[in-house]
This record gives sequence, structure tokens and C-alpha cells, in this order.
Amino acid sequence: MQVVTQVYLFRSPYTICYINEEVVVLANEELYKVLSLNHITYPDKENEVSSDIVRKRLRLVVGAYFLGPFLKECSNSEAYRHNVIDRFKKVSGHDSGTVFLKLILEPPDQEIIDYAWNEKMLKLVWTRVEIENAFSWLSTLGGAYSALGDYFEHCAEEAGRISVRQFRLSKMLGDDGLAARSRLYSALSYSQKGDLKISRRIVRNVAEFAQATKDKRLMRMCQGVWAKLKYLRTLQKNAKLESREQGNGNMINGIN
Repeated sequence: MQVVTQVYLFRSPYTICYINEEVVVLANEELYKVLSLNHITYPDKENEVSSDIVRKRLRLVVGAYFLGPFLKECSNSEAYRHNVIDRFKKVSGHDSGTVFLKLILEPPDQEIIDYAWNEKMLKLVWTRVEIENAFSWLSTLGGAYSALGDYFEHCAEEAGRISVRQFRLSKMLGDDGLAARSRLYSALSYSQKGDLKISRRIVRNVAEFAQATKDKRLMRMCQGVWAKLKYLRTLQKNAKLESREQGNGNMINGIN
């Protein structure tokens, strides 16, 4: 005996599955994925639906959570599958042929809550909230130290340490854009300490990332930092020229 089941879902056309004493076969591969079932090859000529005259049509209305466990149990348990077939035999009043079962799924009265998964998701959400909160505090504190870094070297060093913490937090968040901004902040710290070569290298790398991701805001930030580096480079050159002139002047005075 074979049971041909038409399953009516909420927003999709009905699907058909075949149930006999040996195997359960669904209509297409997508249903196996949706119902978390192992894929079974489609029925061959021996397992195709019988061409006998349909003697009985059955209609069953069940909850939406019934379909998955029912088909999974039919697929995994031979005893359960035989019991299902025997039950349909008794209901239809026939021992052979094909029985068509229309299985209509209704929305459940109450949703099933997975409390274990909900607890995991809650921890992940709160972790992200705390990381973002810490990043905001570090941004405020780093901006203050960076503003004072032009006048005090220890403030520039502290701003650099804060940018490293921001970089680590951005990696924990999985945000490459924030990580790139944190690198720009470290470039500012290096420039304030006089390490212009390292700072220029960082800005170039961040600018390449901004071009690849088409981040216009990050690109404008790179341009702003680059303009400051050019200004600091000009000051360094002027300072070297002045020191050379003073040195030459001292030499001339010494000769005289």
C-alpha cells in the first residue's frame, strides 16, 4: 500500500511526499533541507505511485509543528512507518492501492521558545552592546588625549595606547571599517611623536582599504590626516634648515 500526501503550507503551493512500507520520498531536494531530513533518491519505477484507481481520499488538519517530526520519524523508524501505513489501511478501509492524504498545516496556538538558544543570543547581544559602549568611551577619551598630544608627548603616547585598544575592540566586533579608523588614530599618535614615516605608511594602507571598500568618509579622514602630515613634514624641514643655518653661523663666528 502507498500513501500519497499533499501538504498545504501557509504561503506556498502544496507539496507531495510518498510513504510506503520501505521508504519516504519528498517531492524535491529543498524540502529535505527545510525539514532537516537526509536526502533520499527519487522513486524509481518500482517505487512510483501506483496507477490503481484512487479509492479513498483522507483529509487531516494538524499543527504546523507536526510535519517535521512526523516525516522524520517516518524516515528513520521502520516500525513507525509500518504503523502509519496500517493506520491508513484501517481508516480508508482498503488493504491495497493508493490513498491520498491531504495534510493541512495550521499556525500553532503558541510558539515554541528555545530557551537555551535564546540565552546564547542574549549573551552575544549584551557582549556586543558592552563592546560598543567601551568603544564609544575610548573614542571620547582618545580624542581628548590626541588633542593634547600636539603639546605633550605623554598625551600622544596615551592616545596611541587607546587606539590599540580600539583596534582590538573593532576586531571583536568584526567591523573592518572601525579597525581602519583605529589605525588612523594610531597614525596621528605616531605623527605627534615625530615618527612621520610610520604614520605615512599607515595612512597609505588605510587609504587603499577605503578605496577598495568605497568608504568616502574614511577616505576624507585619510586626506585630513595626510594634510596634517604634510604640515608636520614642512615644519621638520624648516627646523632642519634653521639648525643648519645656526650651525653655519656658529662656525663662521668661531673662525672669526
